[in-house]
Amino acid sequence: MTSAASALTIDAPVCRYVDLDNFTDALAARVLSDDERARAGRLRFPVDRQRFEAAHVALRQALCDHTGLPHAALALTTGAFGKPSLAGHPRTQFSLSHSQGLALIAIGGRGPLGADVELLRPVPDAASLAAAHFTRREQEALAALPAHERDRAFLTCWTRKEACLKAIGVGLLVSSQSFEVGLAPDCRSVELPVAGRTLVLVLGPAPARADSVGSLAEWRHTEARVQASGAGFEGGPMGPMPSLSALRGMADARCAGGVA
Repeated sequence: MTSAASALTIDAPVCRYVDLDNFTDALAARVLSDDERARAGRLRFPVDRQRFEAAHVALRQALCDHTGLPHAALALTTGAFGKPSLAGHPRTQFSLSHSQGLALIAIGGRGPLGADVELLRPVPDAASLAAAHFTRREQEALAALPAHERDRAFLTCWTRKEACLKAIGVGLLVSSQSFEVGLAPDCRSVELPVAGRTLVLVLGPAPARADSVGSLAEWRHTEARVQASGAGFEGGPMGPMPSLSALRGMADARCAGGVA
């Protein structure tokens, strides 16, 4: 592999989808932490609680398989902005996302990971959501597509933004309009301006599925800032990028607190 190709690879030897609605495991009550059970209990609908628990049990199983640790030895902690990590194992990086009954889990050993998945579906308010959260170039590219291609393109761009923000774990500090990810599921380097620094990530697609789109991002390194925040991109500073469920109250959105 050439150095250029290596620079655009994401270290996620574990990258799997999980069917949450058909996931059954009697270990759930034993392996989940008190915090995870409390978060599940705060969800209003039983189906959301079941999917949340299934996603987090599946993540713990994947971490056990990857590290060789037993369930009892997994201690998940969260940073100041809610990004979880595996206590005592700083080189084990992971991310979890779920959309309705589908979860995406990524685990690696290099830089912090971000994963995001969305089930394919009509997005009637894609233009207004893009105006609030995409760069000007991304908005124009979306508008230029044939109507039948826009839903997939919108969700692809959305998951790519979210994967980057999850990887850096400080999403509240970053405007989704301050960095460019594009609408195509390509591999590229992405620069995020954060607090006087430039965070450099590698972004690419998750394994392809016909019913969904997924994206992965890996934070590689940090550089001193050269340009002003958002330089090179159109659009003013916006607030943090919320989940689609927070924006639209969609029944098929990811369960609250169910992403990592």
